[in-house]
Amino acid sequence: MSDREQKAYTTFEAAKICHVTHHSIKNWIKQGLIKASRTPGGHYRILERDLDRFREKFDMFPREKGPLSKRIMVVDDDADALKLMENLLTDEGFELIPVSNATEVGLKASQMMPDLILLDFLMPELNGFEVCAALRDNELTRSIPIMAVTCLAKERDIERIFECGADDYLAKPFKVDTLLEKVRELIGRGRATE
Repeated sequence: MSDREQKAYTTFEAAKICHVTHHSIKNWIKQGLIKASRTPGGHYRILERDLDRFREKFDMFPREKGPLSKRIMVVDDDADALKLMENLLTDEGFELIPVSNATEVGLKASQMMPDLILLDFLMPELNGFEVCAALRDNELTRSIPIMAVTCLAKERDIERIFECGADDYLAKPFKVDTLLEKVRELIGRGRATE
């Protein structure tokens, strides 16, 4: 099949196929990860085979887990805590997106669009309050439910956690059953946005 007969996608169409924002697609084109041509008007066009090659290389085809697999992003700078959560939640059939660096949360959340974010509020680079507020300010991540999973247990801290946009709160150390119960409840209901 010649290039003329190949389907060519816009960055918006490619973004939909890859489940990312069109900004991610444009960045990947600029980084040379996706081969693209330009229209006379300066817009990118990506041939179907080039997009397929990119998706193959970066494992972006849908997993064979079926539509029931929900994505949970776990944000914690403690590697042991991340591993524990990963083991617990993958055993329950969830797809895990572990993030140990708070500064990456916004970018990863808008690219991966998790169904729920479990957020530690005590982290070195950025505290959970700032991360939570930033996620609520971004229209792409505004509707993702957020549960604080933290050692903060004072009443004032808990009030602040809810004030900055968290939907639920779980104190560390937690009971496994309590975590799973809250996760199922939050992931099932999504988040109402004004």
